[in-house]
Amino acid sequence: MATPAAGGTLPTPEEQSPPAPSHNVAVFFHGFFKVVSIVWYWICTIVSDSFVVNFVVCIVLLALDFWTTKNITGRLLVGLRWWNEANDTGSAWRFETLPEGVRTILPREKRFFWLAILLAAGHWILACVFCLFGASSYIIVAIMGLVFNGSNLWGYFKCSREAQADLQGYINSTSNSIVQGAIKQKLSQAASRV
Repeated sequence: MATPAAGGTLPTPEEQSPPAPSHNVAVFFHGFFKVVSIVWYWICTIVSDSFVVNFVVCIVLLALDFWTTKNITGRLLVGLRWWNEANDTGSAWRFETLPEGVRTILPREKRFFWLAILLAAGHWILACVFCLFGASSYIIVAIMGLVFNGSNLWGYFKCSREAQADLQGYINSTSNSIVQGAIKQKLSQAASRV
């Protein structure tokens, strides 16, 4: 039982609540499978001359990353979940966000989650571009990496109202600065003619 400090009062239950638990194992595996699949993609021809072996290992690593991100780290690190339901009439995407106050999300874990997803998707876009210019013959692996990582990025983006609001704010500020720049340019051109 806590005793009040001299001349003080007992802390309220909100003040006594323990800090939110960190999910170090989830953070590790969220980054690990992304890094390992990317590294394997670039060094696989050094390790093995067999396209089949390299393809299978890379796809398995990408699948492990996809599954871990979709089913574990999304829920633990950012409180988001998405899935696709298929039935006789077609399929539908479902998006779920933990309500405020159900669980505290640590800002560093949230930043790491989004940064890792964005960097991995960006890598696979660049890998596809490199393949198109002949830098690698593994274009099917790069496309699969983009599909797996792009699906997670799209699913979690659709779940996160905060990410959507951030993107909308960025688009608004960028478009405003472009419009303001164009107006300033037109005004300076008009003033120079006078």
